[in-house]
Amino acid sequence: MRLDILAMPLSAQLRAQTAALHQQTEALLGLPHAIQSLQEYQGCLCKFLGLYAPLEHSMARFREWDQHGLTLPSPSQTQCLTADLAVLGIDPASISEAPPVLRPDLPTFSHALGALYVLEGSTLGGRMILRELDERIGPQISGATRFFGGRGATVGATWLIFKTALDAFGDARPSLRAEVVSGAKSVFQAITLWFAPLAGTSE
Repeated sequence: MRLDILAMPLSAQLRAQTAALHQQTEALLGLPHAIQSLQEYQGCLCKFLGLYAPLEHSMARFREWDQHGLTLPSPSQTQCLTADLAVLGIDPASISEAPPVLRPDLPTFSHALGALYVLEGSTLGGRMILRELDERIGPQISGATRFFGGRGATVGATWLIFKTALDAFGDARPSLRAEVVSGAKSVFQAITLWFAPLAGTSE
């Protein structure tokens, strides 16, 4: 690993080394423009739940979060998606999960930390997505906006707290940085593979 990369805070290293995958994922999802109707909104939430439920279950099996000043978000993305779908009249238990071959590989806590970086980062753009969706189909999704609405006005402060703990982990354990980056990349790659059929593309 280059010395200039190691000199960066871990959050900056992650941003730099996942930028191409991040852009690819955003282009594939095409949010918020890809959602023009209630049906498309429901389909999007179902698809996210199919991937995020097993992903967050995998992340939760690690017990090291508290040791590094981190906690898994509550409510989780899975809980938010489940609540939204219930409001929309969809039984979350009926949603098919992504098969193991398409799920991110998180063999260590460091990989799980990289996965959390992606999930936490996604909350930053959720409110902007929801703002446009509210203008387009707001009345139809009233009460079902916990996933994109996330933490509301606290999202910025929550991200800064997470980023501080993430950078401290990177400073204390430089040898594990590559695993964190690998975990983040695996989530972006999983989203791309899982959503490709919905987007009408193939990888």
